[in-house]
Amino acid sequence: MHASTMEEHPTFTLRWSIEVDGAAPHATLRYELTAREELYLSDRLWDLDRTGRRIADPYGVYRFVHGRTLRLVFAQAPMPPRISLRQVYAPFSSRVRAGETHRRSVPLALPVEEYSSLARDVGSPSELDHVDRVTLVFEHRARSEMPADPLPPAREDGDAVGFIVHDMHRLVSSVEVQSLPVRRRTGYITRIALPGDA
Repeated sequence: MHASTMEEHPTFTLRWSIEVDGAAPHATLRYELTAREELYLSDRLWDLDRTGRRIADPYGVYRFVHGRTLRLVFAQAPMPPRISLRQVYAPFSSRVRAGETHRRSVPLALPVEEYSSLARDVGSPSELDHVDRVTLVFEHRARSEMPADPLPPAREDGDAVGFIVHDMHRLVSSVEVQSLPVRRRTGYITRIALPGDA
């Protein structure tokens, strides 16, 4: 199974796809963004290892099931209500210079488990389901909209871990797929909300 689409934006072109290899129990999210001007893309999700050192998020992208749709999200994980958190794992952003193409692929074990940095317990009770749509959620901001160059986290390299960018714009793009298996959590999980949700 292969489904793909393209989004044209004044500052970039985004092409992305979701693929399932019949010989392997996983799907793959692939995307490439070609920038018309320098911009920042919120795809640097991260975690802390047991020593407190920053590492890339092992799941690569947050995943939520909404109705018959799997949402793959590169944005701030939704906050649980009435809970104060010391660490919210705000994503960092990749810098894409004018004329460059930023490419990445993220493997998704099947069935796809719901997950975010603030809803980590993939062993929570869940039920097998299938979706027929995949929605990709990105945040982005052009350098020309900012008063100064964004900075990386203190004492870290921006090209390695990403940059801190605020007030980003959200892009939402969807493709139809053929019965992709997911595991929908049956207990409580804070899922991302998008315009038009009931």
